[in-house]
Amino acid sequence: MRQLLRSTPVGRLLRRVRWALAASAEPVGVGRLSLRLARGVAETGVPGEWVVRLENHSRRSWPRSGPGAVALRHQWVGLTEKPAGPAVTTALPATLLPGDWADVPVAVTPPAAPGDYTLTWDVTAGGSPVADGPTESAAVHVAFARATDIDYHHVFRTADLETNSWWVVGAYHSREEYARSSAARRGMLVEQGLTPDSRVLDVGCGTGQMAMALEGYLSDRGAYYGTDIGREAVEFCRRTYRRPNFHFDVGGMTTVPFPTAAGPFDLAIFFSVFTHTFVDESALLLAECARLLGPRGAVIADVIVSPLVARGAGHRGEMRVNRDHFLRVAEAVGFRPKLIAVFPWAADAERLMLRLDRC
Repeated sequence: MRQLLRSTPVGRLLRRVRWALAASAEPVGVGRLSLRLARGVAETGVPGEWVVRLENHSRRSWPRSGPGAVALRHQWVGLTEKPAGPAVTTALPATLLPGDWADVPVAVTPPAAPGDYTLTWDVTAGGSPVADGPTESAAVHVAFARATDIDYHHVFRTADLETNSWWVVGAYHSREEYARSSAARRGMLVEQGLTPDSRVLDVGCGTGQMAMALEGYLSDRGAYYGTDIGREAVEFCRRTYRRPNFHFDVGGMTTVPFPTAAGPFDLAIFFSVFTHTFVDESALLLAECARLLGPRGAVIADVIVSPLVARGAGHRGEMRVNRDHFLRVAEAVGFRPKLIAVFPWAADAERLMLRLDRC
């Protein structure tokens, strides 16, 4: 009978009255915190609703307002175990009496940088954390906001490539800047062993930035093979770069369209490719290079790395990877990584230029 009474509204009310009247030195922190609605995936800067249940197991009321007001607090923590932004407090919907509970909806805004985070929750009283109070946490993968994604098929399909091929998928402000970048990349390739007689595979050739740089450099004994997912870009390159030893074909996101007999290649270049592909896609593209490169062939590629990322985080517009994980993937496919250069990118990321030699 006593147990049945405890489960009724009357029993709950009597229990509250008894606890409220009883003298107690119990701290505020005697309670329980649980996540009723959590999000394992989020977008940078896009708020999402979480629901947190807070239960008062103490013999003290938890006031909603006043000097000792009790509140929920959440904090984003990155893989580096450093806070990602300030802690945020949320007031309770009402004062919680002893034995009471409340489901608290909270609009949570993810960090501005993509990565793999832990969202921690705890309780504050009077603005300070409650010692030994209830806590909870959840792992959250944060990707770039979908609104900032890029559909390259749409970009190529709607662009006027005859007038703005130099601008369509790059961040160049003028045709001259585009040409200077092409020449600088060619110079870097020469430092990495490119000769006029080299056979070059250009994955992600776009509208021909490197085809332009190599058109007057490669001899008739050399060769250039370019591939891109954009059919319009490939057709533009075929019309523009017509040397008999220059070849272009449409490829897939994880496949290179040229047969093994087209090789062996001396260099495979991936400029601004792995900065837009997911890690598993990058691994499959590297496996294609292992099929096409000669025994002394090498891959030259850039990646954006971040310590906030466990494997990879982002979308087609920009992909950030964990440096060590990407290097392990390259080694697993049969390449020995070497760092060529480091370029600043963001407060929490940098851009690496890598050379991957056949093992």
